[in-house]
Amino acid sequence: MAKKCILCGEAAVLRIKDTSDFYCQECAEDNFADISILVKVEDEAQRLKAIVDEKLNNLDDDE
Repeated sequence: MAKKCILCGEAAVLRIKDTSDFYCQECAEDNFADISILVKVEDEAQRLKAIVDEKLNNLDDDE
């Protein structure tokens, strides 16, 4: 499920770390002085995928 910007409803590309507040690029730039404090949605998705893959590999090794 694609994440949506909480302000305009467009596809989100950034979020505030450890929250469910998602923003599109334009709304993030309009509302934050420094968007480097935001986490890229795709980077976070890749990090979570790596964790899941590692867990699944460990389960396979245990069997």
